[in-house]
Amino acid sequence: MKIAFAGTPRFGALVLEALIASRHKVVVVFAQPDRPAGRSRRVTLPPVKKLALAAGLPVEQPESINSPEAIWLLEKLDVNILVIAAFGQILKNDLLDAVPCINVHGSLLPKYRGAAPAERAIMNGERETGASIMKVVLALDAGEVFLRKKVIIDDEDDAGSLSEKVARAGGVALVEVLDQFEAGAQKGEAQNESKATYAGKIMPAERRINWSLPARRIFNQVRALSPHIGAFSKIDGKVLKIWRVAPAAATAPSEGASVGAAGAAVIDGEKLYIRCGDGLLEIIGLQPGDKRRMSAAEFLRGYNRLIRGAILR
Repeated sequence: MKIAFAGTPRFGALVLEALIASRHKVVVVFAQPDRPAGRSRRVTLPPVKKLALAAGLPVEQPESINSPEAIWLLEKLDVNILVIAAFGQILKNDLLDAVPCINVHGSLLPKYRGAAPAERAIMNGERETGASIMKVVLALDAGEVFLRKKVIIDDEDDAGSLSEKVARAGGVALVEVLDQFEAGAQKGEAQNESKATYAGKIMPAERRINWSLPARRIFNQVRALSPHIGAFSKIDGKVLKIWRVAPAAATAPSEGASVGAAGAAVIDGEKLYIRCGDGLLEIIGLQPGDKRRMSAAEFLRGYNRLIRGAILR
């Protein structure tokens, strides 16, 4: 089959990797325009574009894939299907009428429709998620589903590692669906609207840690916002990003060592713990203000006076 592909970040690149390795022919790749990224604001190529160029595929970067020029190109190339995987633009009627469009979505639809399925699944304490191959319609992630692939969420997963697992599962599922399309054997299944949930963008207020919550809730929050957004607390009025935490081991200081308000810091040698609503969490990786990310041991060497006896809020 002749496939057009549209994606931008690493999630899309992992799906494209599976598509390139299949027997289906990718005739054009769409990616968002190159944009400044990182603290240096250096113009950076999107991961999908990098992979496509390395594979010798033609790349288009229109401001809108719904433009008449983009639609004309798809028709000129006689594309059978346009595959979307984390592209970052909403498809409109003219495009949907011109070519069949399917999407690789990072959840088990109808759960977690929207922009942040991996983050929301971890934050809500889910034990599994997955990828769904669905028909693109105007309503958000509401099209019929052709195939779902489950993925287990491990305690070691953060949003980054989970997105990679889901993208790889999505790539496998996509090739299966395209194979079945080619054989004329694939039919979609309507989503159960009564079971639909929404995975909206992470809002600023959701990033701040409430240390009075149970340790497991905070553990999930930190994992959900790592490694790209960052949960945070404040110490002495200054922002302290928390990138990685772990449940306190049996050898951790007793809770008696941290009697006091939730958010109290407990130092045990080179280890740092914070009191939660029902126990302790060990802080593994953190970032004070605009400094670099560092381990708890590094932080304690440089900020011992600041953290000792402090209450994070």
